This record gives sequence, structure tokens and C-alpha cells, in this order.
Amino acid sequence: MIKRIWIPLVIVLAAATATGVYAGMFSFLKKYDVLLFPSVEGRLTNQGEPLAGVEIIREATYDEVEAETVETDAEGRFSFPEWTTRSNTPGKPLIEARLRQVVAAKYEGEYYILWQYTTDRIDEEPVISDLLKNLDCDIANEEIDHYFPIPDNPQFDHIIGSICRWKTSS
Repeated sequence: MIKRIWIPLVIVLAAATATGVYAGMFSFLKKYDVLLFPSVEGRLTNQGEPLAGVEIIREATYDEVEAETVETDAEGRFSFPEWTTRSNTPGKPLIEARLRQVVAAKYEGEYYILWQYTTDRIDEEPVISDLLKNLDCDIANEEIDHYFPIPDNPQFDHIIGSICRWKTSS
């Protein structure tokens, strides 16, 4: 009797493992590469004059809130390298994860939003990567929402809150 149950059970488990069903059942344990930020390059000014020594904060919220800082150089320039993490969140069932990106400048006790964006993507978005490599930010600018078309989904836009300006923004 036990042999009759045991043999089919072993066959089913072997088939599930071989077909990838087993892997799909436990995908919530798998770790995925998550791109928190592509590389960031920008310049901070005040009415066109470069701001040196200003703290720039880059913050990513995915599984948890993480942040890092740099200071602007003599020409007001700053940069951050690409930032990735490993997470099992993309494989969790019934989870609609969001990545929140913020870049802010702290100048004379005030915070200025250079970049604020939320997405459900965990890989590179070329439009976003291009924009983050060209942050032209003046603290005299009003913070506004910028709308950029999503190439693979043209009925929707990326919405970025920022004091920065891009030639293609509306």
C-alpha cells in the first residue's frame, strides 16, 4: 500500500522539479537584481551661479529606505554611480512593489527636490537613465511635475517632480 502511494508521489515531485513548476512555486525565495538608481550626474546653481559644497542626498525606497550623500564641487557638479540591490520582493505573490527615488539638495537649511519619481520597474528605463544623467538644477526654479512619454507604453507618461529643467520637458 505504501509503495503504491510513494512511487506516484516521487514521480510527481520529479516531474514538477524538471518542468520548473517547483521553481515557480518557490520563486518568492529567489533573489532578483533591482536597479534602485542608474548613474546620476547633475549641476546645482542659484540663478545660474554654481553652488559649491552643497550636500546632495540620494534616497531609494524599495524593501527599505536607503540613502547616500555627496557634495557639489566648485562648479556645482555632483554625481552618483549606478546603485543596485538584491531582493526577493519581485517574486513574492500578491505584492505590488514600488520603487521610490528621491534626489534632494540641502542648502542653507532648506531642502530642494532635484528628482522625485516612483515606478514599479526593477530594471533600467532608458528615458529615466537619460534624464538622471542630465540634471540641470537651479534652486531659484519652482518645483514642478515634468511629463515624459514612456516609449513602450505611449498612452502613459513618466511623472518627475523637480526644480531641474530639461529641454524636452513641458
